Amino acid sequence: MRLLILSLLFVSTFAWFYGRDEPDRWSVGGVWPLPQKIIYGSKNRTLTYDKIGIDLGDRKDCDVLLSMADNYMNKWLFPYPVEMKTGGTEDFIITVTVKEECPSGPPVHGASEEYLLRVSLSEAVINAQTVWGALRAMESLSHLVFYDQKSQEYKIRTVEIFDKPRFPVRGIMIDTSRHFLSLNVIKRQLEIMSMNKMNVLHWHLVDSESFPYTSEKFPELHGVGAYSPRHVYSREDIAEVIAFARLRGIRVIPEFDLPGHTSSWKGRKGFLTECFDEKGEETFLPNLVDPMNEANFDFISVSENVNRKTFNLLVQEFLEEVTETFPDQFLHLGGDEVNDFIVECWVRNKKIRKFMEEKGFGNDTILLENYFFEKLFAIVEKLKLKRKPIFWQEVFDNNIPDPNSIIHIWKGNTHEEIYEQVKNITSKNFPVIISACWYLNYIKYGADWRDEISGTAPSNSRYYYCDPTNFNGTDAQKNLVLGGIAAIWGELVDNTNIEARLWPRASAAAERLWSPAEKTQRAEDAWPRMHELRCRLVSRGYRIQPNNNPDFCPFEFDEPPATKSEL
Repeated sequence: MRLLILSLLFVSTFAWFYGRDEPDRWSVGGVWPLPQKIIYGSKNRTLTYDKIGIDLGDRKDCDVLLSMADNYMNKWLFPYPVEMKTGGTEDFIITVTVKEECPSGPPVHGASEEYLLRVSLSEAVINAQTVWGALRAMESLSHLVFYDQKSQEYKIRTVEIFDKPRFPVRGIMIDTSRHFLSLNVIKRQLEIMSMNKMNVLHWHLVDSESFPYTSEKFPELHGVGAYSPRHVYSREDIAEVIAFARLRGIRVIPEFDLPGHTSSWKGRKGFLTECFDEKGEETFLPNLVDPMNEANFDFISVSENVNRKTFNLLVQEFLEEVTETFPDQFLHLGGDEVNDFIVECWVRNKKIRKFMEEKGFGNDTILLENYFFEKLFAIVEKLKLKRKPIFWQEVFDNNIPDPNSIIHIWKGNTHEEIYEQVKNITSKNFPVIISACWYLNYIKYGADWRDEISGTAPSNSRYYYCDPTNFNGTDAQKNLVLGGIAAIWGELVDNTNIEARLWPRASAAAERLWSPAEKTQRAEDAWPRMHELRCRLVSRGYRIQPNNNPDFCPFEFDEPPATKSEL
């Protein structure tokens, strides 16, 4: 009987109506994502704003650390809308020691984010190899701070943490072609990413619908392809995003999808092929690059040729400009869903068919695709600023990828199917990034971060449980898994809803990509920390949606009060 009573007491702390979690089941000073090793002390320390400081030591002039100190001291450490107490405690200094020099550029792939954090009753000490590790440590420290409503004061938990990420690529993909996203909204997502220790913004800049990227060498691209002159990103805008991301330890990887999804490139005459319907009528909806561009120009007069560039020269000059704009060593070149447009734009195009016959391709459009990608690989190889190309997985499935390529996996209706994709591609010695686990643009009714929700593919839920290395492969294969990127495609996503739709669902991916797999087996155990994270970010001013059935935060999100002019 005693055992039964204890069992019922245990269950009652985890179950509420219909077996749901208690609406106030949150941790106190829980860290998200879960560190590699964390040991809490038995006591907490009271904090007051006037008695806390940050000592940057030899790195006191580093802009990354100065920005960090300013953000946490003035915004993130004390986010709750309560009256701040002062005095009554001893000074509490956070000492930050970083071994490497302050970098002038953004983080590079594989840069150390490891850190040691010790919080005692008298001080906090952060040790890190790089400034990026110090950033991650400071975010963890901010998670240790909580507001004690009984004593009405801020406190911090004492702790010792050793931490480093499980994967070097932990990112979010945004789509600014289908719906334009303002710089302020992009920056807000970057801030939330840093609060989840994510380090890659995959920027899907252009697609069939619009071309918001401002090209100085080829202004006709955005001049014709953008929704309007207001719906563009200038070079200065992009530099601002990259600089903002850098201060938060985030890389920015651009994507320019080729040869499909290119209808918005129509401003460049001759770049796209004509497309035809079943009756042979031109659709005037080109969505594939013309792969025979150079051969066509052989038949154009010299005067015409002077005014028009061949495919190789156009793409090379364009990508040279892109690499000058985006400093990251990775460059995403798409390559997906070419089959969706092949019949309309290549098979029914008489000029393309003739070109294929001349090249000895017969009716095999895969050979034509290979021809295109061979030219593209050669162009990437010749770039002045060298880049490692990323391609969506069709380039592996259907074509012959350059050995230097990274393959980006987006297919698989179940986690098991995704794992098979990873196993197959890594068996051919290609590094991979996984997005198939985390397509967050899909809307489901329920706690999809942990539960399987019917209505879409099973892989479009249970985000917390998709483990990129959970396949039967060698250690060498698993070392080729670079990490993952949660995707938020923009067909039905814009400034108004991207934040709430992403977060905290993307936080599930963040923990999966940072934390030890063996310590993060159960979403039920993770929920109290995620709940505390959600409430903390809500108090920091972000629209972080409920994602675990009915619950509440000690301080709820609210819109700013109306101004007099609005009344």
